[in-house]
Amino acid sequence: MGEMIALDAWNISCVRLEDYLRAHRIHDREHLLRLSLALLDEARALHAAAPERPPLDVTMELVTTRVEAWFSRLADDSAAPDPQLAARGRAAWFASGLHREWPSAFLDSAPPAELLAAVRSASLQAGPALEFTSLARAAVDYGPMEDLAEETWQQFSWGHVLRAFLIWLVIFFAAYGAWLAFFQK
Repeated sequence: MGEMIALDAWNISCVRLEDYLRAHRIHDREHLLRLSLALLDEARALHAAAPERPPLDVTMELVTTRVEAWFSRLADDSAAPDPQLAARGRAAWFASGLHREWPSAFLDSAPPAELLAAVRSASLQAGPALEFTSLARAAVDYGPMEDLAEETWQQFSWGHVLRAFLIWLVIFFAAYGAWLAFFQK
């Protein structure tokens, strides 16, 4: 029974890993399978060293650190991996469409020199600085519609509504009485 639970946990890990890699637009099936199997083998080895951790946690931690390090290395291979470099590399990878030109280079230990040059030549500019302001409530002028609505509201009478309600009530009970008379036997 324990072996079946472990197998299910590894199957879930495999599915999530493939989904994560597909989210990075890895559509080359052969490359996806090669990466998945290599990462799962490494995750199994890490799980053997720490069996108290669920396989999914081990697998996803491994792949996220590997992907962050790879994107950092794309942006600048002379610096240590960090989240800012990874974000820059990821942005260049997707924004420049490099995932279409080098689909099998994803997570490659030695990315092609052309890919590195393309990522590093990509120009990324931040948007304008965010400024917080307070918006004062301004009076809205509806023009003649406001006067018309006010006059209509002042002329409104609940008597008209009550009269219409009573007429519809009489029609309803007349129809219900006719239904009872003709269809109930």
